Amino acid sequence: MKKTISRILAFTFVIILSGCAATYRPINPPTLIYNSHDLQAGIGLSYKYDVLREKGNKKFAKKEDKKGVKLIAIKVTNYSDSVINIGKDFAFFAGQNQIFPMDPMATKESIKQIVPGYLLYLLLTFTRLNFTKTENGMITEQESYPIGLVLGPAITIGNMAVAGTANTNLLRELYEYNILNRDIQKGETVFGIIGVRDMGYSPISIKKVK
Repeated sequence: MKKTISRILAFTFVIILSGCAATYRPINPPTLIYNSHDLQAGIGLSYKYDVLREKGNKKFAKKEDKKGVKLIAIKVTNYSDSVINIGKDFAFFAGQNQIFPMDPMATKESIKQIVPGYLLYLLLTFTRLNFTKTENGMITEQESYPIGLVLGPAITIGNMAVAGTANTNLLRELYEYNILNRDIQKGETVFGIIGVRDMGYSPISIKKVK
């Protein structure tokens, strides 16, 4: 019985540790419901905060809060009679202050999971699972298994792989929905994700720039 319980506890321990790194769930801006809107000079803007947390990316959302970075999903519709360029012709503003979004790589670097941090799990390499059998209060049998030789490297490699893949997928989506310096045709609607620093949850507008 003691062996069975110990094995169950060990297995549970492995499962808990294996879940430390988090996968990345895409934000996918076209699928979101936008509740905040603005219209300036024939350009419609809709936006949404807290998209990482809404999609279940809790680990990334915590880094977002810690680093003072906000990922914002953006929807822009060109109702004007000419082609516009976000960054050249129009820019985002919080009140009277222009917002300067971070580039995708800088955004990713700010909120990424720290892959080398999972090397600490190699310390589990020294873990041993011990079993003791007693009869009449006397130890009759002792067994020790060096499970850490498998446990440590397996958990380390697994978490590093998951974290690294999640970071890559985040960066891929940031580039896919990079709206900066992009031409938007007449009547076209485009979606984007921008990363900004130290802005809180300020209302956002889109304005023509000289």
